[in-house]
Amino acid sequence: MGKIRRVHLAAREGSLRDLQSALDRRKFATAKDEVSPHGATPLHVATIFGHAGIVRYLAGRFPETLSATDDDGRTPLHYAATLKDNGHFYNLLTHLGANPKVEDNLNHSAEYYLGHVQSQGILSHRQLLRDYGAKEELADEMLNDQELGEQQVEIPLFRTEEGRYLATSLGDPLIKGLTEVANKRPPDPITYLANYLYNFANQKTKPGRKESDNDSNNNFIEGSVKQPAEKELESSVKQPTQPETIQGPTVPTQPVEPNVMDESQPSPDEPDIIPAPSDERVQLDEHGQSMLHFACARSHGRNALVQLIEESGTNVTYRDELYRTARDVALQATQPDNAKEIDRYIIGLVAKGDLEALNSMLLEGYDHILDIVAPDGTTIEQVASARGHQDIVRFLEGIRTFEENRENLLGAIRQKKFEAVVNLSKLPDGAKLVRAKNYYGRSSLHIAILMENEDMVDYLASNFKATLKIGDNLERTPLHYAMGVSNVEALSRILIKNGAKRVLKDLKGRQPSYYFMNKADILRLQEEEKE
Repeated sequence: MGKIRRVHLAAREGSLRDLQSALDRRKFATAKDEVSPHGATPLHVATIFGHAGIVRYLAGRFPETLSATDDDGRTPLHYAATLKDNGHFYNLLTHLGANPKVEDNLNHSAEYYLGHVQSQGILSHRQLLRDYGAKEELADEMLNDQELGEQQVEIPLFRTEEGRYLATSLGDPLIKGLTEVANKRPPDPITYLANYLYNFANQKTKPGRKESDNDSNNNFIEGSVKQPAEKELESSVKQPTQPETIQGPTVPTQPVEPNVMDESQPSPDEPDIIPAPSDERVQLDEHGQSMLHFACARSHGRNALVQLIEESGTNVTYRDELYRTARDVALQATQPDNAKEIDRYIIGLVAKGDLEALNSMLLEGYDHILDIVAPDGTTIEQVASARGHQDIVRFLEGIRTFEENRENLLGAIRQKKFEAVVNLSKLPDGAKLVRAKNYYGRSSLHIAILMENEDMVDYLASNFKATLKIGDNLERTPLHYAMGVSNVEALSRILIKNGAKRVLKDLKGRQPSYYFMNKADILRLQEEEKE
C-alpha cells in the first residue's frame, strides 16, 4: 500500500522520477488509494493536476490506464474533458488511445463533459480540485484559456473521413507552422502563420531545397570545426542558408551557428556520403514504427507474428515516438493475443539459450522479460532452468539489479552527482550501464546532454566512446541532442573531439545541424527529463 500511495502522490506532484521509482509492479498503474478521492487512478490524478509528462508516461507505457474508471465509472478522459485548456489534455489522451464514447454511471460520455455549461453542475475541474483539497485557483494558474470562459465558440467535431483528409493534407505544415509560432511568439501570430503556410506551399515546388538546406548547415559546422579559434566567424565562413522552415517577412535573422572547435582535426577517412540510420533500423518509419507495430494493431492467426519477427528480423524492442513497443501497441489496440505472441517469441529465445539476443533486449530498455509466463504457467526462469541454460538463469537473476543500477546512474546524472556517476560506471558491468537505454530510449549520455552538465558529458564521451553512436527511439545521437540545447558550443565541442559524427541522420532524415535551428523537439525532451 505504501508504494501505491507514493505513485498517487507522485502523479499529483508531477514527479516522474518518484513515480517510476514506486511503480515497480504493472498493477500499481491502475491501483487506487484512499489518498485520491472517488476511486481515482494515478492517470486520473495526473490529468486533474495537469502534469503532461506523467500522463504521457502512464498512458503510453500502460495502455490499460486509459480505460480504468473511478467509482463513478469515469475514465481519465472524462476528467480531461472538464479542463478549460482548449482541449490539450483531451486530445493528448485520445491520441494515446482513449475511447471518447465510454459512458459513466450517469450514461454520459467524455464528449458530453466538453460542453462545460451543460456539465458544470455534474462534474467540473474546480469541483475536482476541491475534492482533492487543492485551491480552485490552481485551475487558473495551470491553464491559460480560463479567461475565454463561455466566449469560446464550440467547433463541431470532424467525422473520421474528414479528419483523415485534413491530417493527410494539412497536418505536416500546420504542426510545423504552429511550432514556429510557439517558438518565435510574433506580435501578430495569425499573420505570421498565414505567411508561413503560404511560403510552405511555394517551397513544395522547389525540389531538393530541404536536402540542400541540411547539407548547407552541415557544411557550415564542418567549416567551423576546421577554423582557428582566434579568427572571427564572419571572416572564415559564409552565413548559413535558412533551414527547412521558411520564415515570414517580419522574422528577425537567425543567429549564427556556433563555432564548434575540435582539438583534433577531423579524420581524413570520414565518409563524404552522408550515412542513413543503421541498417538494422531502416525498416522503421519516421515515427519510429516498424512493421511489427502496425501488425500488432490487428488480429492474426496463431504463429503469424512469431513468423513475421523471425523472417523480417524486426526487433521487438523498438519504441516509436510515443515510446511504445509493438507489445504496448497490441495492448493499446485491445489485441492481447498479439502481446502473448511476442512473449512466446521471447520464451523461444530463452529455450534456445540465445543469451546475446536477451542481453541486447536488456540494453535497449525492453521492460517485459521477467514478467513473461509460458502458456502452461511456468515462469521464464523455470523455462531456462528446465532447458539447462544456467547462463540464462544467471542473466535473468541479475536483471533487476542491473535495472536498479541503471536508474541509479541516470538519477545521479539528473541530480548532477558526478562522484556517484563515476562509481557506478566502474562497476563490473559499468560499461553496459552507461550504454543501456531507459524506457524512453535514451542512454546516459543523452540525459547528461539534456541536463547540460559539461563535466559528465566529457567523462562519458571520453571514457565510453560507444555512447557517441547510440541513437534514441528516433535514432537521434547525443550530437543531435547537443545541437538543440542552449549550451550547444561547449557540449558539441566535447562530442566532436571524442569522435561524434556530424553527418549521421535520424529517422526523419535530419542531421545534427537541423536541431540548431529547430530546437523545439529537443527542448521538449529536456522538459520531460526535468519533470
